[in-house]
Amino acid sequence: MNNRRVLDLMRGYSIFFLCLFIFAMWGINLLSISQTEKKVIVTEDDGPELIEEGAVSSFFIKPLPLLYYYFKELGYNVDFVPGVPVSDKLLLVIDPVVNIDQAKLRELFGWVREGGNLLFLLPDEHDLDRFIGTVRHLHEKELPEELMLRLPYLDEIETLSTSRKGVHRQLGMSFFSVMPESVGGSNVFMSFRGQGRLLILAHKDFLTGSGLKKRDNLVLVTRMVEHLASRNSFSILDTFPQTRIRARGRRMVTNRRSFETRQKFDHLSFWSLLKANPVSWVLLQMLVALTVYFISTGRRFGRPIALIDQGQRNISYVRSLGRMLAAGNNSSYALSEILYGFAAAAIKRYGLARMATLREITTAIRVGNVEVADRLSRIEIDVNRILNHRDTSPEMLLRVVRTLEWARKELKLHD
Repeated sequence: MNNRRVLDLMRGYSIFFLCLFIFAMWGINLLSISQTEKKVIVTEDDGPELIEEGAVSSFFIKPLPLLYYYFKELGYNVDFVPGVPVSDKLLLVIDPVVNIDQAKLRELFGWVREGGNLLFLLPDEHDLDRFIGTVRHLHEKELPEELMLRLPYLDEIETLSTSRKGVHRQLGMSFFSVMPESVGGSNVFMSFRGQGRLLILAHKDFLTGSGLKKRDNLVLVTRMVEHLASRNSFSILDTFPQTRIRARGRRMVTNRRSFETRQKFDHLSFWSLLKANPVSWVLLQMLVALTVYFISTGRRFGRPIALIDQGQRNISYVRSLGRMLAAGNNSSYALSEILYGFAAAAIKRYGLARMATLREITTAIRVGNVEVADRLSRIEIDVNRILNHRDTSPEMLLRVVRTLEWARKELKLHD
């Protein structure tokens, strides 16, 4: 290594470490010096657990069914209505505490005939049975668990909760003929009235959380609401709008803890800026000097001069070679050299005679690659015309050379 190269290497490392020093000192002076530490009290959450507040407060709540919270978690828009819903196509009647008068029931049945869907969720015994057309009978043994009617949106439901007390049709209520079991009793009833439908789920398990977890009860309720509701929205009949329950309790809040720590604050006083300025000005002068040095060094090298015509830069090497050989009338010599290299590699690959012709090489290639052999057979006449000086055009030479190079790549022939 000569002395000049050692000098250039030392100069480069010196400039590199000088730049690191400048930016490191700038960061220290402009950030650290202009900040001061203070003792502060920090309050933060102490984990995800909730704790009870100390004070007890009174509040009024409205009792809501479990399915309301379930479908709200699924993203449904659930409203409570005193009668026929305005925009929703599905209305749920969930175990009403007070009896629904017959006038309101007739109004609901008329809404069903116009295209509404009415779904009753009732316990094992309820006074609404005699108004909606059902009656309960006690069977000697448990009803079948399987759902008789296999609608497309109920395919995944296999078993449901059952009991000995099954729901039957009242006399004259033959329209309940869609989902009863073969023994005549069921816990799921469906009826089509006009353009809408009326459904009854008559089992206490459809009203409690523990009951919905049994078998496929929750899946049945979810799929029915999903199929009957429109735009992820439905209504629940509010049978006790004025009912409020007074309760007392403690709110659950996030557990928070406080501790003392030291924290840095921006201290933009005149004294802190005065301490930072002298060093910063020196660093700025050094950076300007380095910039001037790099600019002056870069100006020693001029713009490179193009040695070829810019208009000819996109012409390929093979085409330029063909034109040069055509100008010197050396097409046959160029082709013979290229053909000799291709033939030597092919003869070595396929074990042919040393003086094998192009046709013999093509015949040997056809055994393993028909496409390459076909393209080589098409240029046999062109090769003879060029070698016999009957056609010396660069276009024909270019076509033959490209075919040979393509065949070499396809066959992976190497000298």
